Amino acid sequence: MELMVSQKRARPSHANAAAEFDHLLRDHVPVLYRSAYRWTGAVDRAEDLVQELLVRLFPKLDELRELDRIRPWALRVMYRIFVDQVRRERRSPVQFGNELSEDGAEEDSQELIDPSFGPADIVEQELTQDRVVAAWETLNEQQRVVLSMHDIEDYSLPELAQIMDLPVGTLKSRLHRARAKLRELLKTERNPPPDRV
Repeated sequence: MELMVSQKRARPSHANAAAEFDHLLRDHVPVLYRSAYRWTGAVDRAEDLVQELLVRLFPKLDELRELDRIRPWALRVMYRIFVDQVRRERRSPVQFGNELSEDGAEEDSQELIDPSFGPADIVEQELTQDRVVAAWETLNEQQRVVLSMHDIEDYSLPELAQIMDLPVGTLKSRLHRARAKLRELLKTERNPPPDRV
């Protein structure tokens, strides 16, 4: 009888812990997801990465309560999970590819097109998006991570050094090489002019 009472008492505390965990992390999840998507390049893999992060962080609720800034700490944990996954995948005989829709075509990312654009503008924007996506996918994981965190999410190099547990000098050189590689890819992957009839 006493065991049943103690179990009943444990349930509300678990519910309270879940509510507190939700309160602490809810505002950070969209940013974590954006980073995960940029690192992995796939919606389902980004969702899995964020879910794995949340599963690992829930038991560390006491640590989360003590943190002044949760996001950099959570990004650091997620980055380590991501690196571990990449290492496992490289050793695995099964490799991830682009997702295919039911008709066998590759699914496009969600497009944001200005409704005031004319047909030529829309085509130009689509071609530019395709070139950027193709170049982005050619970058390796380290390059995607450092570019997305620094140039897109606007983390400083000292913040990245803390998140990624790397010296600032190493990050500077990775960032320089990643930008140079992306610039080179975007120059070489320009679409040839259409043939004139």
